[in-house]
Amino acid sequence: MKLGDERRTEELGHLKLALATFALQLDAFELRTHEVLLAVEQPLTDDPLAMAVPRIEEIAGRPKDNLSGGQ
Repeated sequence: MKLGDERRTEELGHLKLALATFALQLDAFELRTHEVLLAVEQPLTDDPLAMAVPRIEEIAGRPKDNLSGGQ
């Protein structure tokens, strides 16, 4: 076996270990995220789009019933 082959084999082992470690960390992250999502309250509406994007009036600080552009 050549010296270069040994180095490649060693590097392959390091890459496999890094990939396995990453997979375990990703699984742990997904588990924690799932637990947090389960702990969050249910949305106030059945319309997911209404909860996903803030309304323009809320961003601008205007009352919701003031839809006209006039004074």
